[in-house]
Amino acid sequence: MLTYQDVVTVKLGVLLTAAKDWDDMASGFEDLEALYAAKVEAVANDGGWIGVSAGEASSRFAGTRKQLAHAQTETRAIASLLRDAYQRLSELIGHVKDLVEQAEKDEMSVNSKGEAVYDFSRLTPMRHDPDYPKHMSQAKEAEEAWTQKIKNAVQAVDAEDQIVRGALRKAAGVKGFFGRIRDPLGLDHGFNGAAVGDLETYEKEAKREEAERRAEAEQRKKEAESEDETLKTVLRGITRGLETFNRQPSLDLGSKFVGTAIDGLAEYTGFNNTQGITLSGSLGFGVGVGGDISLVHTRTPDGRSQINLMYSKTATSAGWDVGGSLNVGIVRSNADDISQLKGAGWDKGGSLHAGVGLWGGHQNAIGATNSKGEDVGTFSGGVGLGLGNEISTGFSQADGWTLWEEGKKK
Repeated sequence: MLTYQDVVTVKLGVLLTAAKDWDDMASGFEDLEALYAAKVEAVANDGGWIGVSAGEASSRFAGTRKQLAHAQTETRAIASLLRDAYQRLSELIGHVKDLVEQAEKDEMSVNSKGEAVYDFSRLTPMRHDPDYPKHMSQAKEAEEAWTQKIKNAVQAVDAEDQIVRGALRKAAGVKGFFGRIRDPLGLDHGFNGAAVGDLETYEKEAKREEAERRAEAEQRKKEAESEDETLKTVLRGITRGLETFNRQPSLDLGSKFVGTAIDGLAEYTGFNNTQGITLSGSLGFGVGVGGDISLVHTRTPDGRSQINLMYSKTATSAGWDVGGSLNVGIVRSNADDISQLKGAGWDKGGSLHAGVGLWGGHQNAIGATNSKGEDVGTFSGGVGLGLGNEISTGFSQADGWTLWEEGKKK
């Protein structure tokens, strides 16, 4: 990074000298190309040399002459960039020096760090004046203001210097870190036939690349935050499930496990808008039928409570369904109004009964979304009496009514 001292002492004339040298180099490459085409490449193309070796030589000679042409493009581009750099840096450095002159006219001196310094001894005769503190404050503010202006101007020079440096590297075809790893000996390097002698072109390209890097960094940050939030949600779900487990000391281990799993899953998925208890029964052999009735509490988007009585019937159409059962369990849903629970649904469920057993299921309400635009779904599970096992999918039809709603009459 350039310092104030670098900016005010630099000799920019060397840029113009270098530009002339690069132009002279381009002329030299031009003469060399013409000589090479006439004295070397012509040997393989004048008809006196024939056969496979002549064809191979002609191809190699053409490649070399092309590199000589690219060398002219690169060297002339670099010469042009150096002249552009001289012009732009001269203006910016001139602005720094103008600011220093203006600060000195405002009774400031500027030190080697580019800091404006006021000679406070000038105010000594005024030390008994009632406005003395005011004058001291104004002088300090003036110091800070001039220092900041000069600092900003120096930073503008440094920023332009970085643009020039990047443009020269790209015009010369200098490889980045990964390019050097792929070709550590530089064997794959040639002259840059696509070099451009315009700083603005490279400046726009650098800004585009920087914008892409920032966008990628922002995306990575969002992904990391999303992963952190997912982990926190999972931990909240586990915690909620363990709390449910501990609140059920009177139930057997299987019942406590089901309650823990459903409550934890509800916390993880956010399926806590609607929750309650359900009674269900099923009967099947290959295909099956079933039904349930549930008493649930629903929290609406505006914070009101609903007590709903729901019932549904289910017909399984795929899977494995043998036996019958009568079950009791808990239910969780992301529905935030009873109307979202009514109508057709797609059910997936499973149970294992040999006397007392476990069951669980999930339902997607077809075509229903909650106030957040999420597809409405329901988890349920519990224990029951029965014989047989079931792993199946099918469709259900649900209906129900509201027994009580906060803010409304029964």
